[in-house]
Amino acid sequence: MTPQLTRPAVELAETGLLIDGDPFIVVGGELHNSSSSTAEAIDTGFRHVRSLGANTVLAPVSWAQFEPVEGRFDFSLIDAMLEAATRTNLRLIPLWFASWKNGMSSYAPDWVKRDTERFVRARTSAAGIIEHLSPFGVESRLADSTAFAALMAHIDRVDVARRVILVQVQNEVGLLGDSRDRSSAADVAWAQPVPAEVVTAIAEATETPAYSAWRSNGARREGSWSEVLGTGTDAEEAFMAWGYATYVEAVSRAGRQVNPVPLFANVWLDSDIELDLPESFKESALAVAGGMQPGIYPSGGPVMRVARLWAACAPTLDFVSPDVYFGEFDDIFASYRATFGHLFIPEMRTSAIGVSHMFRAIGEHRAVGVSPFGVDAVTRDSDEELILKDGYRLLTAVSEILREHPAAHMRGFMLDVDHPTTELEFEGFSALVGTADPYGFQVPVYPAYGIVVEASPGELFVVGRGFVVTFTGSGDTKIGILAVTELELGNGWSVVRELNGDQTGSGSRVRLPALGEVLPSIFPIPPFTEATAILKVRTYSY
Repeated sequence: MTPQLTRPAVELAETGLLIDGDPFIVVGGELHNSSSSTAEAIDTGFRHVRSLGANTVLAPVSWAQFEPVEGRFDFSLIDAMLEAATRTNLRLIPLWFASWKNGMSSYAPDWVKRDTERFVRARTSAAGIIEHLSPFGVESRLADSTAFAALMAHIDRVDVARRVILVQVQNEVGLLGDSRDRSSAADVAWAQPVPAEVVTAIAEATETPAYSAWRSNGARREGSWSEVLGTGTDAEEAFMAWGYATYVEAVSRAGRQVNPVPLFANVWLDSDIELDLPESFKESALAVAGGMQPGIYPSGGPVMRVARLWAACAPTLDFVSPDVYFGEFDDIFASYRATFGHLFIPEMRTSAIGVSHMFRAIGEHRAVGVSPFGVDAVTRDSDEELILKDGYRLLTAVSEILREHPAAHMRGFMLDVDHPTTELEFEGFSALVGTADPYGFQVPVYPAYGIVVEASPGELFVVGRGFVVTFTGSGDTKIGILAVTELELGNGWSVVRELNGDQTGSGSRVRLPALGEVLPSIFPIPPFTEATAILKVRTYSY
């Protein structure tokens, strides 16, 4: 009998993530892979995430620990996570590390790893059998689905406070070392007819390599994989994408049947990057960052080349999330949001660059959330901790602004030495953003980043670090500043200062200093450099 599910406290709307009907932005931090393997580590990790100022923690759940003996489920660690999330007032996103994690199967239980006949391993041309469960293995898919359903059902029963707001299914799936699995199970699937929904998805994704392979092979609607797509790496990558997507769909569907919490998968990107590193490091760095050949990055994972196929074959997933460390960030953000309807970044850098991407993803691409990876390794009192804490604080303020003004118009930006200015268009006016010090004393600090929110006509919030904003109207209309209020968010908003005079260029601009900036000693007047970096600006036209 199918369980009767109540209306979820957490839901995905067209506008983003809602909790009890209110907009919620995940300002998260992901723990390192082994930081949720004991109750003690969970407590330490969660407290550290809370101390940084995040509102959500992302933490792995290991299949090996969850089901050490087949059919016997150990709920102690997920219970410890829920208890720690409650103690620290964090939302929780469990990461189901099961059949695959980073293109390997190291999180599968002992009883799965040892039985290579029942639980089919993948094979590559170069290495033969590898420690990687084949996505064409029926028994492993069933076992993984059963365990995931048990986890989701337990969360539904015990998480009365609804701390869990999203769940990640697997981690960075795909095959490393070859463009397709060469196991006997994979060979059987390769010889079978291509499912109709796969052909349709490929035919509609006209910008992809799989579409080019399909057209070059006669645009056939029926036949085996080689008959429809040929035998090249693009055909093999599409085949693997179908294999992983249908496997992940089976696991996701099993969980969805017992718990309505939104589900997502993440992806190791196929970033084509230039790394300014010594030659001895480039090969290993490329393995982390990605590469442009399937098998160098995990073949079959939901990179944009096969994302439309994933969307067709794994419909239970609410979205797919890119792990973003390198690449053309705006293109990545826009592409995943357009394809899957929502953008969430579960892994990104903890540095100032990572914080600037957090602002850009939320402010410009309306991401439902962001989460730097490995935040529990950020050492206390370090520059990295200072930057990350400040970023979390500012984005929490943005989240509150949007909660109070859900229909607001928002723009986000990041500036660097190659892009020191930008113009943000709003209805009837523009915000001109730049890093140049109006008086010429301060050298710009990069990256600069921020968000401008138009809460209502003539009422703006400007949040961020290291930039100056001026406003221009359309046509002959000019924009003046009525008032600038510096705010801080605690238990509600508090007014820190009402700014005017030197702090607003006599009403001509607003300036948000870089974090910890210091003007040179030749500057004749000691300036205010300690600022909350949260401004409410009231404007008028004349």
